[in-house]
Amino acid sequence: DLWDLRGQIEILSKKLIKAINNDSQEKEQSIRERIRELESQDPEFVYKMELQKMRKAQVEERLDDAREHSNRAMDARSQLPQFNLDGLWVGKYGKHGYEIINVTYTGDTLIAYKVTGDKNVPRGEISFQVNLDPFPPQAVGSAAGILDQKLQPITLTDKAAKKWGTAQLPRYRGLGQVAEPGFTNSQWMDGQLIIIGEEYFSFAWVPIEQQIFFGRPSPELALKMLRESTLASSAIGVKRVWDSPPSMDDDVTVLKQYVSSCLEKTSESVEEDLQGDAFSCIWHGMDTEECYFE
Repeated sequence: DLWDLRGQIEILSKKLIKAINNDSQEKEQSIRERIRELESQDPEFVYKMELQKMRKAQVEERLDDAREHSNRAMDARSQLPQFNLDGLWVGKYGKHGYEIINVTYTGDTLIAYKVTGDKNVPRGEISFQVNLDPFPPQAVGSAAGILDQKLQPITLTDKAAKKWGTAQLPRYRGLGQVAEPGFTNSQWMDGQLIIIGEEYFSFAWVPIEQQIFFGRPSPELALKMLRESTLASSAIGVKRVWDSPPSMDDDVTVLKQYVSSCLEKTSESVEEDLQGDAFSCIWHGMDTEECYFE
């Protein structure tokens, strides 16, 4: 387990300091070797170190060495969950309901685009982004000390750890986008990406205390929500009760009104599809303590 591995490194680091203070060179050397051995098993540490070596080799124009370190870095990167979130995810955006996002990467920056949106932040816009670079630019100004600090993982209770298969949840600083209706007065605010096992993650808009949990949608659910979003954007008119479907000879406005009423029924079926599984527990985290990570 990665957290056990890092726990061992932390214990050895304390022993190393003690050995240095006691001027015990033989013990110091032994501990250093053991720490290096354990660090080589931590993909996050390996990624960071290989990137550092790659950049140094590039500066010194040792291109073959740079390529070798780059390959090692990418191999380690592929084992890190925060870099394996590509693709479609679905989460519940409060009163706006369930929405789909598409996660992509530009370098080491994770970007989540809205595939289905709402009246505040519509589809095609960025919902949130997270710079995962092990060597992020140094912050300046009065908040520099806070921004440069690495976020500590969230430690779960034994019950929650058993449920989610991990003792701690790593988290990373990011930026979440908010806006007023019509995508007006859009702005970015501090956020946090929280990795929950291999199948889920959440993003928190810290200043407004909003946290959204995401899981992978089934192909059927993704297609249903995409179709619903596309049709909803073109549906107009007021609510109407239909005794029977309109004919193809009816006015296009009537047809759109009928489609809109069908979409309301589809929304209800989406809610039914998402109840009773592990992901619904995450969305409705207040029901069980192990689903709540504040």
